[in-house]
Amino acid sequence: MDVKHQENISDEPNKGKSQSSRREYYGISDYFQLSNDVRPIRGLFSPLPILIITIGGIAIAEVVAMIFVYYNRFLPFYQQILLDATIMTVIIFPLLYFLSFKPLLLQIRQRYQTESIIHARLRLMQFANTHTLDEILQFTLDEIEALTGSTIGFFHFLETDQKTLWLQAWSTNTLKNMCKAEGKDSHYDVEQAGVWADAVRHRQLIIHNDYASLQNRKGMPEGHAIVIREMAVPIMRDEKIVAILGMGNKPQDYTASDVELVSTLADYSWDVVERKRAEIGLRESEVKFRTLLDWTYDWEIWIDPQDIILYSSPACEHFTGYRPEEFIADPELLKCIVHPDDVEIYEEHIIRGHDDSAGVLNLEYRIIARDGNEHWVGHICRSLFGPDNRHLGRRVSNRDITEQKRAEQEIRERDQKEKILTQSLHSMQIDIVRDLHDTIGQNISFLRMKLDHLSETELPKETDLQIEIQSMSEVASEAYNLIRGMLVVFQSGNSIDLLNLFTRYAEQVAERSSLLIEITNQGNPKQLSAHQIRQLFYIFREALSNIEKYASAGQVSVEFSWDEDSLTLVISDNGHGFDLDRIPPGDHYGLKFMGERTKLLNGSFSVHSAVGLGTKITVHVPYEEGSFIES
Repeated sequence: MDVKHQENISDEPNKGKSQSSRREYYGISDYFQLSNDVRPIRGLFSPLPILIITIGGIAIAEVVAMIFVYYNRFLPFYQQILLDATIMTVIIFPLLYFLSFKPLLLQIRQRYQTESIIHARLRLMQFANTHTLDEILQFTLDEIEALTGSTIGFFHFLETDQKTLWLQAWSTNTLKNMCKAEGKDSHYDVEQAGVWADAVRHRQLIIHNDYASLQNRKGMPEGHAIVIREMAVPIMRDEKIVAILGMGNKPQDYTASDVELVSTLADYSWDVVERKRAEIGLRESEVKFRTLLDWTYDWEIWIDPQDIILYSSPACEHFTGYRPEEFIADPELLKCIVHPDDVEIYEEHIIRGHDDSAGVLNLEYRIIARDGNEHWVGHICRSLFGPDNRHLGRRVSNRDITEQKRAEQEIRERDQKEKILTQSLHSMQIDIVRDLHDTIGQNISFLRMKLDHLSETELPKETDLQIEIQSMSEVASEAYNLIRGMLVVFQSGNSIDLLNLFTRYAEQVAERSSLLIEITNQGNPKQLSAHQIRQLFYIFREALSNIEKYASAGQVSVEFSWDEDSLTLVISDNGHGFDLDRIPPGDHYGLKFMGERTKLLNGSFSVHSAVGLGTKITVHVPYEEGSFIES
């Protein structure tokens, strides 16, 4: 079989690659099988067998020579010596060459090739540590080119469908000096490829040592190098071809040594490719998941069973002020930033977290950030387990819930205010009923009695009638003023400006009387509840009414004193005053009324007066807890 015209050099497809043994190719020509034939002989001709063969050969040659010399003993002595030497040389040298020297030379050559392959693999392994996949493929082709003496090298990947080729790399020499055709990273069908793709079609190694004589070769694309001879080696995994490594244009024919060298390095190069792909995939996966973790809004932490922080996401910095590296370097920092009032519940939670069967645990606590601000943390953690069910620690997710807590507090405050308002409205209804009954109701009842009396009796004298009408007018005016006072309270609602309420009513009183009313304020006014405002206003209204009716005063002073926990209201006038011990029995209801209103506010009420020195009323009222804010 002439190897120069042999295209399909293997009768059987390769059956994949075992990880513990190198690839073998069957059906190569007798010429290519030479190296396999000499392997058994190579074992026989180690130094000791060679020595035995040499001694035996010399002995046999000497016996044969002595026989020839014996039958030619009539020749001169020097001719007998020449005959003896000639016979020994003719017998010994061929014997030594074929049985010793030639296998030894083959062994040396194959050992050199094996060492070359080992060194090439070492260089490829070292190169792969610091270079990209494309650079590794090109370096592999360059190495194999140098070892085989080829000038063209290419690397094609084959997709899993076993139909689509993918040109991945050319050798450096091919790109620079041999081929200008484009095609890097191009995909095309196997059927469109040249005769070198028979390695895929027939799933076997292909050698064309006389490319020009092939009948079924296809034309070359523009810029492609002229091919003289070529070799294509399929690389197989799990009974599928994954790639084709090709060499071309070696000055001499490709031999069995080239097959072994290229096949071995091609096979190893794919191991490197797979490892590099795995590294790239792992690196990309790590980048993807690290990016995902690094950009999460929540603060993600991985704590091992010994409470060592293995990972802390950068989100920790936006509400703690500390970088991830600081938490990793000092795991105690997690506890140090906990608010002093929450340390106990935090420590209890950590103890529960050490139980790997605890499941998902939740906690809300406060921390003190680096800038001194207080933040609320929504904490959730759970145990982590590896594929072998080994406990790996805890995964923690912390979220800044400060705004949520603030909103909850605002809702609670609003609910509390609504509750107070509801209670105030109910209290207001009761107060209005009482006021209507005690004041306006009595006045209207008085007017009705007067009108009934006048309608049932004879008309009195004109002077008596004028007195009755004047009395009824005063009662009607009082009722009118009471209604106006109530309207002032209703219009003010829950206003925090108590001074404005009193001032408006004082202006109404000043319009109908000659009183000069001055209102002053000491301290920071606070918002009182509606109930407090109404009761203080009713006290203020009753005091002005009494001053207007009985004191004959020209000036009235009203002073508010706002303390930290209470309000003091002082109302004084410059009227003629009175003796507290000599108050007529029917004239003390106003003071009693004001005293009862003050008791409703849990306050104190006092009156100081003397004849000719005016009167001073003091009301001291504590604030209702949760019912005010500073204005």
